[in-house]
Amino acid sequence: MPDFTTGVVVIGGGSTGAGALRDLAMRGIDAMLIEKGDLASGTTGRSHGLLHSGGRYCVNDLAAAIECVEEGRILRRIARTAIEDTGGYFLSVTEEDEAWEPRFVEGCAKAGITCERISLDEARRREPALSKQVRTAFWLPEDGHLDPFYLVMGNVESARRRGAQVRTYTEVTGFTREGDRVTGVITRDAVTGEQTSIGCQAVINATGAWSGFVAKLLDVEVKVVPVKGVMVVLSHRLAHAAINRCHKPGDGDIVVPGLSVAILGTTARRVPHPEVLPIEWDEVRLMLEEGAMMLDGVTAARAMRAYAGVRPLYDLGAEAEGREMSRNFAVIDHEERDGVAGFTSIVGGKVTTYRLMAERVTHVVARKLGVTTPCSTADVPLNDRDDELDQLRHRPAQMGAPKPHLGEDYLKPLVCECELVRPEDADPWLEDPAVRGLEDMRRRTRAGMGPCQAAVCSYRLAGRLVTARHQDGAMATRAMADFLETRWRGVRHVFWGSQLRQAQVTTGLHLELFNLDRQLMLENRPPPVGEDHGVGLAEAAQATRPR
Repeated sequence: MPDFTTGVVVIGGGSTGAGALRDLAMRGIDAMLIEKGDLASGTTGRSHGLLHSGGRYCVNDLAAAIECVEEGRILRRIARTAIEDTGGYFLSVTEEDEAWEPRFVEGCAKAGITCERISLDEARRREPALSKQVRTAFWLPEDGHLDPFYLVMGNVESARRRGAQVRTYTEVTGFTREGDRVTGVITRDAVTGEQTSIGCQAVINATGAWSGFVAKLLDVEVKVVPVKGVMVVLSHRLAHAAINRCHKPGDGDIVVPGLSVAILGTTARRVPHPEVLPIEWDEVRLMLEEGAMMLDGVTAARAMRAYAGVRPLYDLGAEAEGREMSRNFAVIDHEERDGVAGFTSIVGGKVTTYRLMAERVTHVVARKLGVTTPCSTADVPLNDRDDELDQLRHRPAQMGAPKPHLGEDYLKPLVCECELVRPEDADPWLEDPAVRGLEDMRRRTRAGMGPCQAAVCSYRLAGRLVTARHQDGAMATRAMADFLETRWRGVRHVFWGSQLRQAQVTTGLHLELFNLDRQLMLENRPPPVGEDHGVGLAEAAQATRPR
C-alpha cells in the first residue's frame, strides 16, 4: 500500500511542471508536484529571463516563433506580476547583419510579430548607450523581461489554492507498476533520506534536461540533448529595453535588462550531463566582447557574476548542434510509443512557451483519465485573487508608503536594498516549510541578487532566521555562510577590476567585522566548499583580505 495517494504526480519543479500542476488543479484533478531540489532551481531559474517576441526564431524556426508570439501575449494578461514590459531592439552591427535583415523582416511578417524599423537617431534617443557600431535598429514591442522565479511561484501558489500539493527536496528514485501500467512513484527525501511511496493514476515527466534519467527508471528512452548556456550579469542596467543582435542566433547576442541588473547571454555548447556546467574564461570574455558590439559601457561595467544553465533540446535524431536544434517541444505518450501506460513526458521548448507545453501534456493525461474540463490557464491570471497586483512595478512605490500616525512619508526598512525587499516580502516565506535555506528565500524574494551579491542582506536574513524560526546563532551563521557560498560560485568567474574591489568589501565585512570565518571554525563540520575547486568562501577570500 502506498503511503500517500493522489491523482497525478508531476515530476519537475520548473516552469513547465508548475504550469502542468496549475492546469491539472484548474481542471479539478488531484495533483502533486515533486522536485528533487527547490522550485525553479534547474533550467528555469538559470535562464536569461527574456520574454521572447519570436523575433529570434522567425527565420530558422517559424513554428517556435509563432508559439512565442501567441504565448507572450497570453503571459502579459495572466502573469503581469512576473513581467517587465521593456520591449526590445534587434540591431545590425556588421554587413553580415544587414544582409540578414530582409529575411528577418519577412520572418516577422510570417509569424505575426510587430516589427518597426526606426532611425538611428531615434534609437539613440531612446537608448543612449547604443554602440557606434550599430547600423540599423528594429523595434519589437513584445520583447520583455520575464522573472522565472515569480513565474514558477505564481503557478505553484495558484495550484495550491485549488488543492494541489508540492514536495520539494524530494527525488523520485523509482516507480511502482501493475503490469504495463505505472501506479505510483517511490521518493527519497534529500535531507532526511526517508523513502515514501506515492500512489497515482498518472505521472507527468516534466524534468527538462533530466527527462531521460527519469524515463530510464522505467526502461524507456527520452532523447534530450543538454546544451549549456553561459550568462554574465552586470551590476546595472545598460539599456531600457531588451537588446538582440539582428543575425542568425549566435553566442553573446542578447542583453536583457532585469530590474536592477543586465544579463548578457548566451552560449550553446553540448555537455555530457545537465549538472556538469563548467564556466570557462573564454566564454565569459566572449559574452562581454559581443555585448560591447551592441552597447557602449559593457566592458567598463562591473561584471558581478557568471552562471550557466542547460537547455533541454529534444533530439529528433539529426546531427545538428545546439543552435541548429529546434526550440519547439514534444509530448511523448509512452503508452502509445513504448507500451507503458500512465506515463507521459514533455520535452524541449522554452520558458516563454511553458503554459502551452503544460496545456498540451495535461490535455493528454486528462483525456486518459476521462476528464473533459477544458484548459482555462490562458484566461485566468496567476494571482487571480487580485489581478491588479503587480509586485515588480509597484514595489518601488511601496517603499515610500505614508505612515498613518505621523501623517508623513516614511521609508520602510529594507532587508535587501539592491532589490527593494521589505521584511513583509520575506517573512511569510519563513513560515513555509518548503523554504529550507536562504537560497530558497532568494528565489522567492530576489534578496541577494542585486549588485552587492548578498554582502549586506545575508546578515539581515540570518537574523530573521533567529527571530522568526528561532534558530540558534550557530545555525543562522551556517545558513548565512552557505548562502554567501552560492553567491561566491558565480562571482569567482568575474574576479577582476571593480568586482575584485567589491569582493574585498564583502571579505572585510564578513571576515573582519562579523568574524564569520572564526565562527565557522567553532563548528564540528568544515566550512562550505566551492562546487569545482574545493575552496570555501573563507579560504578563497584570503587572497583579497584587506591587510
